[in-house]
Amino acid sequence: MNNLSSEESNPKPNSNNVLKAVLALVALIAGCLAYMLFESKQTSANQQEVIETKVIELADTRVKLDSITTQLESQIAEVTKLGGDVAELEKAKLALEKDKKELNSRYASLENIKDNYAERIKNYELILIAKEAELVQLREENSHLTNENSTLKTEKSGLVKSIEEARAQNREVSSINRILTEKVTRAAALKAESIKILGVTDKGKEFEDSRYRSKKLGKIKISIQLSKNDLTEKGKKTVLVRILDPDGYTLFDTDLGSGNFEHNGQDLAFTIKRDFTFDNENPHADFYFDRGAPYRAGKYTVELFAEGFKIGTGGFEVK
Repeated sequence: MNNLSSEESNPKPNSNNVLKAVLALVALIAGCLAYMLFESKQTSANQQEVIETKVIELADTRVKLDSITTQLESQIAEVTKLGGDVAELEKAKLALEKDKKELNSRYASLENIKDNYAERIKNYELILIAKEAELVQLREENSHLTNENSTLKTEKSGLVKSIEEARAQNREVSSINRILTEKVTRAAALKAESIKILGVTDKGKEFEDSRYRSKKLGKIKISIQLSKNDLTEKGKKTVLVRILDPDGYTLFDTDLGSGNFEHNGQDLAFTIKRDFTFDNENPHADFYFDRGAPYRAGKYTVELFAEGFKIGTGGFEVK
């Protein structure tokens, strides 16, 4: 009887072992849940980074396609004017418009944008280069025909010598007048003493940094200080702003007011244009540009033009 009573009164070691096993299992389950939560957060962060990168690629591709569209239209207009064949250019323009529509329709997926469009952009650029070579020949041919026609008319009238003498005198006078006019115009031109590029957050807070973070950069403020110049006519002035990305392409979006202008015989694209009043008392002006898309990393160049002259150059860097 005493032996049986002793065995029944000592079950505690077994109960303790069961309790320890249960606690160990609970700790193991808690550890697994914590690890799964950490992995979920890490995956979410990685997905967000990929999405931001794809959005930048999308915006960059749109800018390049818009820039190529502008160049194609410019070449089509000139080739048509010179009597050349625009069939290839028109075909390329149709394909380009199709690519732009396709790009817009793929906005939700953002998959393989850079890989899908890099080769197409390169092909369009090759077409532009080839057609530019043809344009050079067309210009020469048209110029040659114009000169021949002028010579025939002069010989027919029998006034070749007198006309040439008069033309020579006119050219000389025109050349002198042109030089004087250019000197006066250049002397009266606006000139930017300093250009400062500031970042502006989405909340409107301005800040200055040597390298701007793309996520923090909502829009940019271009602040210019102009030289005082008594020769410059006071009143409304228009400044064209070109912002060149790290690859040298002009940031171009017709919805933001982008367009084209001629400078030193070249057809150039501008990003935005703004008006301000020049009073020669406080020659300062600020311009804002809201791209509406993240900036990719690299160095950006800012060029300012007014009244036919390049009045200043600045830049900023995005990391």
